[in-house]
Amino acid sequence: MATIQLGTTGSASKLCNYAEKRAVVKDGHNVDADYAKSQMKQTRELFSKNDGVQAHHVIQSFQPDEVTPEKANQIGLELAEKLAPGHEVAVYTHDDTNHVHNHFVINSVNFETGKKYQAHGNEAIEHARSLSDEVCQEHDLSIVKEHNASARYTLAEKQLLDKDKISWKEQMREAIDNSRDSSTNFDSFKKHLERNYGIETKLRGNTLSFKHPDRQRFTRANKLGADYEKEGLENGFARQIGRKQEHERTVSGNEGIKRDNDSLHQSSHGRGQEEREHGLRAIKSDTREIEQGHGQYGIDFEQARNAVKAKRRQSAKDIDRWTRANSKEQQQNDSSAERATRGQQRPNARDEQRDQVKHRQHEKQSKQRRQKSKARDDGLSL
Repeated sequence: MATIQLGTTGSASKLCNYAEKRAVVKDGHNVDADYAKSQMKQTRELFSKNDGVQAHHVIQSFQPDEVTPEKANQIGLELAEKLAPGHEVAVYTHDDTNHVHNHFVINSVNFETGKKYQAHGNEAIEHARSLSDEVCQEHDLSIVKEHNASARYTLAEKQLLDKDKISWKEQMREAIDNSRDSSTNFDSFKKHLERNYGIETKLRGNTLSFKHPDRQRFTRANKLGADYEKEGLENGFARQIGRKQEHERTVSGNEGIKRDNDSLHQSSHGRGQEEREHGLRAIKSDTREIEQGHGQYGIDFEQARNAVKAKRRQSAKDIDRWTRANSKEQQQNDSSAERATRGQQRPNARDEQRDQVKHRQHEKQSKQRRQKSKARDDGLSL
């Protein structure tokens, strides 16, 4: 069973260096694998098409223990002849993983016509897979019966998964799954994905691409798996809408049951209210009957109420007389205390007045002595 992956590069030399360094077997179609870099460059320069995409990269991976590296390289050469008949193709076979796999470096320029190699979109992938399956069947190898996997993993991703690690592509898958399950249309899905995960979305026609915040370029949805392409997402939105409608029907049914319960409660409450009102009417009726019964036995309720009022008025008068008498006595006590205080204060005032007179007399005598002393001094000087 062989799987196919496609890609491009702006540097054919770097791709050849990478593939050749790890190769255990190498060969070429329309090119000598030992001189693939220089020969491909001469072809591109001959037609002045050395800019842009210089080579296409194809990876053909086999099931573990299904082929040897030599057998895999032979199958790769047969596929290269079918896949790019007029182009130079170097085939490098690796066995550094559990899956023996071929790396194809296809020169972007046809060495006969000078035309560029075209391999873009789902059609190119399906074409390469179809040719690979054809060659594998000729060698009695198993093929993938269903290529449209819900999630598609590269060899590098599989190696990370084997080590319990997550690739940036797997991070995008998880983010897309969460945003899809939280949305009912493409616009809300796109906003949710960028707002919560920083992943940009680009849709051109039916080709959908995503850009991880840590990557420089967009990645096509078909590289992630069928569930992440436009049609797969729309199916997810339809399922989400169905779940939402089912939830609304459930809520609506529950509200109907609640309204029925409320109606029953109100009806029961109304009957209870009527029963209470009936009971109150019965109590009032019983009270009137009791009063009537008391009247029959000679008890006058009006006379009793008047007697209570009269007693309250008499108590109020008694309290008022006691308050006035107590207030008068208090006033008398306050007057006596004030007179006693004034009596104590008057001697103090007389003493203060006497001290002031003595002070003035002392000042007067001191002044007279100073005058006499001055006159005496004046006489002596004459």
